[in-house]
Amino acid sequence: MITRKTAIGITLIVLIGFTSWGLAGALEEQQYIDQGKAEYNRGNYDAAIYLFNKAVDLNPDNEYLYNDLGLCYVALGDMDLAISEFSKAIELNSDCVEAYYNRGLAYFGQGGYKDTEPFKNAISDFTKTIKLEPDNVDAYYNRGLTYNQYYNSGKNYDEEDTTDYYTIAVADFDKVLELDPAYVLAYAGKGNAAYRNKEYNKAEENFVKALESESEILEESSGIGLAGVYASKARNLKAMMDYNASIADYEETISYDPTLMTALLHQLSNYEYVGEYEKAIEWCDMAEEVMKNDPREYENYSYGFYPSYYKGKLYCKLEQYDKALEMYDIADALCSEQHHSKPSIYAGRGDIYSALGEYDKAIENYNKTIELAGDKGTSAADAYKGIGIAYKELGENDKAKAALETAISLYEEYGVDGHGKEENIDECQKLIDEL
Repeated sequence: MITRKTAIGITLIVLIGFTSWGLAGALEEQQYIDQGKAEYNRGNYDAAIYLFNKAVDLNPDNEYLYNDLGLCYVALGDMDLAISEFSKAIELNSDCVEAYYNRGLAYFGQGGYKDTEPFKNAISDFTKTIKLEPDNVDAYYNRGLTYNQYYNSGKNYDEEDTTDYYTIAVADFDKVLELDPAYVLAYAGKGNAAYRNKEYNKAEENFVKALESESEILEESSGIGLAGVYASKARNLKAMMDYNASIADYEETISYDPTLMTALLHQLSNYEYVGEYEKAIEWCDMAEEVMKNDPREYENYSYGFYPSYYKGKLYCKLEQYDKALEMYDIADALCSEQHHSKPSIYAGRGDIYSALGEYDKAIENYNKTIELAGDKGTSAADAYKGIGIAYKELGENDKAKAALETAISLYEEYGVDGHGKEENIDECQKLIDEL
């Protein structure tokens, strides 16, 4: 079995195992299995699927073939088909530990911002894996990762109280270290849990502890795993508003994985926060280039709009308003109506019109932001702040104060440390004091 650890801080799934067991005497089936495994290891996943399906035709009751097909679909990024194949394996063998484990990874890959249902399914599958194999260290580790993600994605948006998930995640990572003290990625897991819980100093201690075994991480999980640890450490430093230290760690991240999108996007905002807007635009261009070279179509990339959106923000700060509006138009065309960041594009346009003194247009765009976002999230907070500024300039102080107070409340609830939360709250309070 090939064993590779899942990288911390990245939504990418690194496969843990690949387990095809041929039936005794079934030479032709075993040939297809061996050829399929070879194609899989070469990265030829479509060819591997073809060969495994040939083996299925010969022996449809071999649960491990469906497990292998599922792994191929995970590698292709098709989690729905992967889950379907893993489920077939489980139907044939309700104790197929590999299928439960790998289906858990696939469910984890489906989860995301405000979409917590797949995380519940992943936790269930990892728990079943642990029941079948109580010493399965990878299952504990990935269940801890899932609780981490669930805790982060569910808070503020999900009606379910996820507060205890922080404690549960840490317990899983501690169990990993109890079973295997050399499993140093668990320290990074604990660091991420502390980060989610806003215990930034504790998080930093755990990331430093993990990186004491940098060579072991590199050996076990390649550059991708090490990049994940550096990216998580950099994100934590960003939350501590130590932007220059965060920049240095993101540079390390990119040296190990130049295509890690979360690092590229965090880095460009780091440069914004230190006032290096031109440098931030360079990182926007780098991120855009990586996206365009992605196997997925650029237009379908979930954050394909983001470099253009962020360049709109930066050109606005540079007072290049025509370029800024052009970038927002591009971002608007690339961003789906359902995407949670869509409201931010209207807020950005509002900022431009406000800077130009066209306050009625600014308020119109800010109200569109609130219509799309509701009274939730930082985009709504940005919109209320913008409305407050516009009304202040128009001399309507009561409306300005009400909007700015709402903005402060939203920043306090939804703002993220190191991402302008404190700066925005301070700015709003200063504007109120000036009324």
